[in-house]
Amino acid sequence: MRGTLLAAVVAAVACLSAARGAGAQVVISLEGACPGAMRLRWEGATPDQWAGLIYSDERGNFTLNQPGGGTVTGLGTRGLRLVWLFRTGAAGQGAATGRAASPSCGGFLQRVVQDGNPCTTSNVVQIPQ
Repeated sequence: MRGTLLAAVVAAVACLSAARGAGAQVVISLEGACPGAMRLRWEGATPDQWAGLIYSDERGNFTLNQPGGGTVTGLGTRGLRLVWLFRTGAAGQGAATGRAASPSCGGFLQRVVQDGNPCTTSNVVQIPQ
């Protein structure tokens, strides 16, 4: 049941995310130390659109259900969850700062956007240990 609920949450993120232009490449990066202050940066997104950021304790190949059926993420199922919904900014790039707690150190983040079936995913980044 946990996997089904999680799939529904991630699919909901995809539903809330607006379409990006074809061929666009979204790249995310992290700066900082864990635990502690971290900065997430993104670039290459369609301006002023919703995006979802998902977290997992491991890399893998979790596949999203509908909508976005067939989308294979770069994340595994252990600890998989939605951590943030955000707007991409007027230029399709931006940054946000927050605090990473000890349990998240060494985990992985990826951005997912519904722009078709399957959805588009960003690169996977690891939170520093």
